[in-house]
Amino acid sequence: MSLTVTPETIEFFAQAAIGQVEQPITLHQRGRVRFMATTWFARFYQPNAQTQALAGTHVKVIGREGLTLLVVAVGDDQHQLQMPVARPESHQLGLLGLLQQVNAWFAA
Repeated sequence: MSLTVTPETIEFFAQAAIGQVEQPITLHQRGRVRFMATTWFARFYQPNAQTQALAGTHVKVIGREGLTLLVVAVGDDQHQLQMPVARPESHQLGLLGLLQQVNAWFAA
């Protein structure tokens, strides 16, 4: 059996949603966010945009990189201008696809 590791691709959700920080997120360390009744690792999409998000604060979840959510500050509407435009050939799974992929991993 061989294990192939591929680089994580960034996938953006069609619509941003709100999550609540459970473990602080800093510039250099990912934290945890409660999103859709589950806690996920999370990091800032653009680390230079904000220095930290403390436990109990809310963030916008805009996408994912592997199993790590990408977040921005709730008042930050600039992320839409800086997100790359989706190409038809890219496979943006969104949250439903992510959950289906995780389910498939555990079902095997």
